[in-house]
Amino acid sequence: MEGRKIWGWAPVEECWKETGKPPVSVSWVDTNKGKNGEWGVRCRLVARDFKGGDKDRDDLYAETPPLEAKRMLFSRAASRPRGRQGEWRKLMFIDVRKAHLNAVCEEDVYIVLPEECEVDGKLYCGKLNYWLYGFRKAAKAWEDHYAQKLEGVGFRRGEACGVVFYHPRKDISLAVHGDDFTFCGVEKDLRWIQGEMNKWFDIKVRALISHRGCLN
Repeated sequence: MEGRKIWGWAPVEECWKETGKPPVSVSWVDTNKGKNGEWGVRCRLVARDFKGGDKDRDDLYAETPPLEAKRMLFSRAASRPRGRQGEWRKLMFIDVRKAHLNAVCEEDVYIVLPEECEVDGKLYCGKLNYWLYGFRKAAKAWEDHYAQKLEGVGFRRGEACGVVFYHPRKDISLAVHGDDFTFCGVEKDLRWIQGEMNKWFDIKVRALISHRGCLN
């Protein structure tokens, strides 16, 4: 977390002066993702920002694509198989690691530093440079962040649903669910957007699928 410069150190009194509140507490969430009886523990530092009092606040949530959006991509690849110049359309699934940590925090947000930090937590706290999981605005900030990146390379964002995109020149369709990106297009163009996303984020290509099955 320190290597990614998620926060900078700040005196606790600065937090009180700027926000009138103490720093937001944090907690480690440990998940065992191991298989076949083997341990594979992943740890995530999460802010304790949700208290259940906020209602009717659309700005606190990221959109979720409707099921029809994913069906459209599969149908496009299966029933309209030929793209430009007679190429077969394919589906590519990309997962962005540590997605929420990519969005810049442009507000004065302070957290209690975890015990592992080599600094006196009674005197210092962390001022966020990037959003942390668990903050109410983190998901929406992440959505706006990747949308700006996609629009910057030619994608058009859906008007009725802000998590579906289309690239008119390259004929790439996309639906995004959190940190999962599902693309439909010809392989050359899919590899192009894969390269662009590699510049922006830490990604993992889960699969590249054609009408004949999984390619990788």
